[in-house]
Amino acid sequence: MKSCGQPARPDARSPESKPMTFKSPAFLWVPLGLALTLSLLDSCLSSQATRAERGHDPWVFRSVMDAQPRMLTLALAPDFWLAYHTDDGALYKAWQDGVDFDGAVYTTRHGPQPTSLGPAWIESDLRNPWTYVSGTGDSLTPSFQFLGHHFEGDRAYLDYRLRLPDGHDIALSESPDYQTSPEGYPGLERVFRVAYLPKGGQLFLHMDLQSLLSVQAIDTDGEWHPTQSGQVLLPGGQGTTLQGVLQLREGQTHFTAWLTPSPTLLPVSEEAEALHPGLALIEGSDCKTCHNETVKTIGPAYTAIAERYETSAANVAMLARKVMRGGAGVWGEQAMTAHPDLTFRDATTMVGWILTLDGEAPLKNTALEEAKTYGIADTIPPPRDGRGIAVNVWQLFEDPAGSMPAVPDYQPVFSGVMPALHAMRDEDFGPLAQGAFYLRATGYLKIPRAGNYVFRLVSDDGSILSIDGQEVINHDGNHGATAKDGELLLSAGKHPFVLDFYEAGGGQALSLQWIAYGEPDFSVVPPSAFSYETADLQAVQPLQMASSAEGANTRPGDGRALADVHPSFRVQTIRPESFQPKVGGLDFLPDGRIVLSTWDPDGSVWIVSNFDQADRDQIQVKRIASGLAEPLGLKVVDGELYVLQKQELTQLIDTDGDEIIDVYRTVCNGWRASANFHEFAFGLVYRDGYFYATLATAILPGGASAQPQIPDRGKVVKISRADGSFEFVAHGLRTPNGVGLGLDGEIFVADNQGDWLPASKIVHVQEGAWYGSRSVDFAGTANLAETLPVVWLPQDEIGNSPSQPVGIEVGPYAGQLIHGEVTHGGIKRVFVEEVGGALQGAVFRFTQGLEAGVNRLVWGPDGRLYIGGIGNPGNWGHEGKLKYGLQRLTYTGDPAFEMLAVRALPGGFEIEFTEPLAAGQGESASDYGLRQWYYLPTENYGGPKMDDRALSASEVEVSADRKKVRLTIPGLKAGHVVYFRLSPDLQSEAGRSLWSTEAWYTLNRLPAI
Repeated sequence: MKSCGQPARPDARSPESKPMTFKSPAFLWVPLGLALTLSLLDSCLSSQATRAERGHDPWVFRSVMDAQPRMLTLALAPDFWLAYHTDDGALYKAWQDGVDFDGAVYTTRHGPQPTSLGPAWIESDLRNPWTYVSGTGDSLTPSFQFLGHHFEGDRAYLDYRLRLPDGHDIALSESPDYQTSPEGYPGLERVFRVAYLPKGGQLFLHMDLQSLLSVQAIDTDGEWHPTQSGQVLLPGGQGTTLQGVLQLREGQTHFTAWLTPSPTLLPVSEEAEALHPGLALIEGSDCKTCHNETVKTIGPAYTAIAERYETSAANVAMLARKVMRGGAGVWGEQAMTAHPDLTFRDATTMVGWILTLDGEAPLKNTALEEAKTYGIADTIPPPRDGRGIAVNVWQLFEDPAGSMPAVPDYQPVFSGVMPALHAMRDEDFGPLAQGAFYLRATGYLKIPRAGNYVFRLVSDDGSILSIDGQEVINHDGNHGATAKDGELLLSAGKHPFVLDFYEAGGGQALSLQWIAYGEPDFSVVPPSAFSYETADLQAVQPLQMASSAEGANTRPGDGRALADVHPSFRVQTIRPESFQPKVGGLDFLPDGRIVLSTWDPDGSVWIVSNFDQADRDQIQVKRIASGLAEPLGLKVVDGELYVLQKQELTQLIDTDGDEIIDVYRTVCNGWRASANFHEFAFGLVYRDGYFYATLATAILPGGASAQPQIPDRGKVVKISRADGSFEFVAHGLRTPNGVGLGLDGEIFVADNQGDWLPASKIVHVQEGAWYGSRSVDFAGTANLAETLPVVWLPQDEIGNSPSQPVGIEVGPYAGQLIHGEVTHGGIKRVFVEEVGGALQGAVFRFTQGLEAGVNRLVWGPDGRLYIGGIGNPGNWGHEGKLKYGLQRLTYTGDPAFEMLAVRALPGGFEIEFTEPLAAGQGESASDYGLRQWYYLPTENYGGPKMDDRALSASEVEVSADRKKVRLTIPGLKAGHVVYFRLSPDLQSEAGRSLWSTEAWYTLNRLPAI
């Protein structure tokens, strides 16, 4: 195993330990007595200086800073901030104006990370600043290990270990602070503690200082050796630069640098090209969550949108409304988040920039944004004088397949009169906008004067215009709101016309325009030009539209998401209204209280108690830690509390019994990291002396993989609790937001769709496994055999952003697996079986009805399931739900009728139900809709179903107890997903309907005969 360089973990049962639930005072590698003695000396120092209030809460925090990973920042005063590199203990910067907390966890923006603001007193490129000189005069650079930080009184200490080549360890702490001299000058105070310095050995710290008042502006009780100095006129004023070496003695050394009244190092000023207003708006929005400029990710690339849609006012207006209202269907089933707070002006500015990316010159007067629009589904009484257009609309129940369908032989769902044809907004189509439809508009067009007339059809999707029986414009096919022109010689008077239009799904638009006699540009053909025949109006039938995008004529759990909590469980919200945690980690203390970490700007850890109270106002919450970097894992082991930060596993220790964390002890930070916003660490599982976590890959805003990748990304990491050493046990993951224990104590991971991942999946962690992603090491994975998932989670059918898996041991579901879902929402259930020596199984819908997208799951000591919710704008949350939550599910034992298991058998499958089927039910092959397909991982984001085809059962055999059905299914193929959709009319012997009709079985291997 690789070493994080930690000293052995003190035994939690040692005599030094106090009986607290999450502390171990033996943490101090520097002996506690020495630390206390040295802290008394601190009170005698700088008696002539004063200390300011802290500049931020939390005033010590971990993050990326200025594009550098693993930084520790201290807001020593409102106008004095300090940052250190934790990989070598070097001081990076002292500056004035705080931090721009930008990024997903701070502002929801994907890509940016925190940056320092304003001018600086000190900014150093000096790295690895430690030198050790032995008693024999040999000079060397010791290896460095960051051990974390801790608090004593109102001071923070950064704890280090320096290891010499012979294995001897020197303990070192530094406590920086801000001071003000009697004359009012700012000062940087640094207090160093050293222990275990070898006899005769010397330890030196190299410094690179700027903005000093003078060469003499140094106070120290150690030995200071200037090596280079100069008094220069710096950009922000005159100051002294000074390089030197401070010798640190055994015990404590004090050093203060007195600085110029104002910083002298001004921020780097680059003459940046002015951003297009639309791009500036996009940069400040959540668009980067799902879109990239050139690469298709969750949503289409901006360049693809520009290539699909003409740069016209019509398309700008139509797309702007799509941005504001959200929706799905144009580029796939993934719904775009609505932006109701976005103004139409801003939305059109954003879209306007996007449509310039293909270099196309804008068309003039295509959309006629100011023209009045007419609602197709708004029936008006037929005018007695016959003015207007007869419009009939038929619902389409089959895919138009990219071309104009024939006039349906059934009744339309709408028949009425429209004054003109100009419908450019979603609301102009009313409920028709939910699905596919065909429209025919008929009547007469009044031509005022003979001549050549130019007509224009703007439509999304296909349209065809005929006048006098002659086709004038054929704008057929699936496409966006684009324009096509046609010209025809017409005599004065009325001319019969027919306009056919179909919509295949997604966005819709229809506009009939002309260049009127004597006019220079296009305009909407006005109502005064139209008349119609009453005989063209038809009787109508009711509109049969789906209640959601997932299917028509369905109920919850049948072709679409469940709506409520599972019948066998009862949900309870267990947080006060004012407590809104975005839960990153969740566990229990030995006394039964909840402890959780939050994915928020403060990076906090909280204790929740008294949550059995019916009155939520009586539930108590207490923040015990803060300043952690995006903590997405938490685990309590033998009363000790561990938190997984973005770039470190940390133990949190309380030393004085008030439960507020005093020590943030680094357990392991040995894996490599960059400043990329998406390099999350997810966890946390503990088994047999080791922690298990997963490391996400770096991605660009929108979801495409960054290149090159840090080699350690996309892996499962195993960390020793005893000494912090680590090793990678599996690789080939992308965004594995969820690791948990399940079947027989095995470890499972949920990975999220993206490049090399056509759908999300649940995988079984095995030593040396490779799970298919090639984004980290494309060449090195070319000949690897992929370890197949336990289950695929078809995108937006049963998954979108799966999170933590855990086992379930209640009711008939005991021995199965469940996992949360952040974006698709709710909890899914997985039946797992072993076939051919590997695990595979079926996934089912399990429950919805929760307050937020589900990020973390843990079974409490009371046998209840505790649920931590999370959410963020864009595609990182369950639409329509809260962005935070804390709830629990109690198993009631109330019955539910559903598929309990789907098992692979030679030649088919066995479906087991939770209750017996009613007599005469489930005996027909028509009760079992079946399909199969496979996935082909590619470098593209996501992927289609390959070889998607229907199957049918040739034989159906119901067991004697009517709880099992065996299906013989010809044509099954290994390496495919088999989809089951049972008839919603099936009922149990007790008269209950199916809770959910669907299952997805991942048939990696066919059972042996």
